[in-house]
Amino acid sequence: MSHRSRGCLRCRQRRVKCDRSRPSCQRCIARNELCVGYRDEGDLMFQHETAKVVLKSQTSTPSNSSRSNTSKSPRDHRTRSRSVERASESSFSSTASINLPAAFPWLKDQSKTEPVSKDDQIANTFMDKYVLFPCNESSSPGFLEHLPCLFKEVNIEGRYALRFAVQACAFADLSREQSSEELAKRSLEYYGHALSALGQSLAEKNKTPDDYDLMTVVMLDIFETLFIPDSLMTGAHAQGMAHILRLRGHEQFHDPRGWGLFRLAHHRLQKQHLAKQLSPLPESQDWLETLNDNMASVKLEKDGLAINQMCQQANQLLTSIDAGDIEAHHLLDLIDEMLRLDQEATHWRKKPEWSFQTKSRGEILDNRESKLWLPESIQLHPDLWMAYEWNYHRTARIILHQKLVACLVKVNTALPSDSGVTTRITESINTVQLLASEVLATVPQSFGDIDHLGRWHSESKTARWQAVGAYLLLWPTKIIKSQSALTTNSQKEDAQRVFGRIRECTGMKSSLGVLSEI
Repeated sequence: MSHRSRGCLRCRQRRVKCDRSRPSCQRCIARNELCVGYRDEGDLMFQHETAKVVLKSQTSTPSNSSRSNTSKSPRDHRTRSRSVERASESSFSSTASINLPAAFPWLKDQSKTEPVSKDDQIANTFMDKYVLFPCNESSSPGFLEHLPCLFKEVNIEGRYALRFAVQACAFADLSREQSSEELAKRSLEYYGHALSALGQSLAEKNKTPDDYDLMTVVMLDIFETLFIPDSLMTGAHAQGMAHILRLRGHEQFHDPRGWGLFRLAHHRLQKQHLAKQLSPLPESQDWLETLNDNMASVKLEKDGLAINQMCQQANQLLTSIDAGDIEAHHLLDLIDEMLRLDQEATHWRKKPEWSFQTKSRGEILDNRESKLWLPESIQLHPDLWMAYEWNYHRTARIILHQKLVACLVKVNTALPSDSGVTTRITESINTVQLLASEVLATVPQSFGDIDHLGRWHSESKTARWQAVGAYLLLWPTKIIKSQSALTTNSQKEDAQRVFGRIRECTGMKSSLGVLSEI
């Protein structure tokens, strides 16, 4: 007589015998996978469910409590197991017909391997595209480098939010590739699960947000940036990220992973503050003062913070001048400080480790035809991250010089006889346009069209780093193409062209923005 298995979901999917250990089966632990629990005894009985009941059960909120099982009633534990299990079962069945690359491409014969769930395979494909690991040779610290390990460390309660957040990004990315509305809807379901699970995790009393909480918010912010860019909630995850950094305090610097996650999260916040002219976090100065200036990533953050602080001072003075509270000549000292700060930031980048090659478009083409847009001048950096750090530095300077021009124009209006002010305005505008050209010069390498030696990538397949390279171009490109930017019309047009390709590579499609209205 046939009967329904009492094993966990993953073992049932693989059709292997489950040892049914509590709280996680040993097979799942050995595979480093999430054991989502077991069926209730009542779930094994015959039951009739209407479509409405099924929908309600699938969207029920998974508990994300990290308290020990001894503090829960059996009923609480069963509720968590069934809700998480059904969300996973639902996604597994809906992705049965999608096209995925081989799970183990390095093996000739994959028939002898244990099957990998499609949900995990989709997540792994996403991480393969967006994660950059550290490189000691070029001093690159990496991007999302801790995500794969955090994603796999799932056999302790309280870490479901991160898995849901990664799966939301992964399904959204795959929906772009396969033009699937069903996958897009699935990504938004995971997004909702992640929000609920994270909320419960952060609501626990006397709990300091852990690495999983912080990485979850980072992934939700990435999801918001790439896949629902027009959402009314834009910036909400950044606020949560800032609050988590405050709660984690200086202790997060005493652990390599904690420091890496701080660097990732704080950098995201600072980019947003610079772009939107928001005041920096009050704690940023204190945090960065404790860090080593000789590290490139620390210096980059300190320069960005100093530029933001200077821009905020300028905004306050400009507001006071417009209100008639002070005279325009009060800006002169600040203008000198802004120029000194720019010179200091520029001087630090003249070290040998920041060197790169510059080639003309003709040298790169070498008598071949290309349908891709290429700038007149092309930069070749040691790796993708070094190109990004240069672009972050350039974009921060663009923001500084644009604010400097605003101050100079105000002074020129009040003191029109000062010819030196007009000269400075011209110099700053020229600097902005030069920096914009240098950012655009990194586009071919960032998209993976060419490598660090200027060699063309195979046209038969996409470069592995194209998606993350496109993502890293997003912020500088938005600043350059802005209508208020002091860049030339030609540069704005080129940046808009680059932005269009970024949308294609990363999945920033308006269709998902419409689907996000849930």
